[in-house]
Amino acid sequence: MSKGVSPAALWILTAAFALAPPVLSLAPLGMTPLMVAAAVLAVGAERIQNGSWPPLPARAAAFFSVFFAWCALSLIWGLNPSGGLRKLVDVVLVAVSLLSLLGLAERLSPEQGRRLSWVLVGGTVAGLLLLAIETVFGFPLYRAVIGNSAKLADLIESKRSADALPLLIWPACLALTRLGRPWLGFLLALVFTVASVKLTASSATLGMALSLVIFAACFASTVWVRRFLVAATILAFAVILPLSILAYDHGGTTAHWIKHSGQHRVEIWHFAAQRTLERPLFGWGFNASRYVPNGNEVSQFLPPGQSIIPLHPHDAYLQVWLEIGAVGTIIVAGILLLTLKAVGQWPAAVARFTLPGYAAGLVIAGLAFGIWQSWWMATLAFSAAAYRMIGNQHA
Repeated sequence: MSKGVSPAALWILTAAFALAPPVLSLAPLGMTPLMVAAAVLAVGAERIQNGSWPPLPARAAAFFSVFFAWCALSLIWGLNPSGGLRKLVDVVLVAVSLLSLLGLAERLSPEQGRRLSWVLVGGTVAGLLLLAIETVFGFPLYRAVIGNSAKLADLIESKRSADALPLLIWPACLALTRLGRPWLGFLLALVFTVASVKLTASSATLGMALSLVIFAACFASTVWVRRFLVAATILAFAVILPLSILAYDHGGTTAHWIKHSGQHRVEIWHFAAQRTLERPLFGWGFNASRYVPNGNEVSQFLPPGQSIIPLHPHDAYLQVWLEIGAVGTIIVAGILLLTLKAVGQWPAAVARFTLPGYAAGLVIAGLAFGIWQSWWMATLAFSAAAYRMIGNQHA
């Protein structure tokens, strides 16, 4: 049994676990500096006080290295090599931070894991209360710091937070279970699912609804649920191109039952799928989505001359296909499948909460953010680290 990480490293992790939910609720872009700072300071403190570096997960590090190498290679034929390189540096920083925190997780003692559980639960409650205050009372904190902004219209500012919070809700549910309060964890997930409807966060609501179904199924068998998610992951990458084209061809941009934003995304997905088929093997280059030329196509939703893909395709699977092609898609899918394989080695009591969180992440990644946005990558990474630290197998 591990004797635990050094006192200084534990205090740094404690601060990060306490701050992450409020930061994600009020200032999501702050997740990147929080994640990187926590990893650098905690690993540094561990090296100074315990005299050794925490080991990096070898297999995960190897997969990430192959991914980084392919993304860097794609910049040779990419549409914006300099911008792609800057973005790749961000992704590398987040990934190395994740690997470092996973190394620290192996050294945590059961008592330290319980401490982080309490802190994450407290931070999550605080974050949700702050988000509720902001949305109910017209964003007083945001206005005090930033002033009036167009982003306050239609709860746009809170939508980003609500869409990403499921990635911390399920680790908090795991923490409550570890602390002997499993039904409070289920109640937390249920309440957030209902509240997300009021926050206009459709992807969060859909992701949480699916994750609740996955959570219920896990009580029957975490093994079969994990196999289902393996198949779902492979299927997501395999069918996204034809589905995007079929949705457009069958009136997805004009269907009255689809919201205006959804109709626009159908157009974006169709365009991204078509452009992917022009360079299916190698893609258009890492982080090149916004620079893909329109050709002779004109958007139904944007002024003439603007790129049909505004910033990113709003679908992680399409973005991977479009930018780094079939080769990159295989690598990314391999990383996700490696994650599920690792979860299969965890106790069922831990996997029961990790698998719903993974399912929620699959849905939200397919509907909301650009996959390489550093704050979104940092949120995904922090969630993965939280599962490992709170669900430590020594517990």
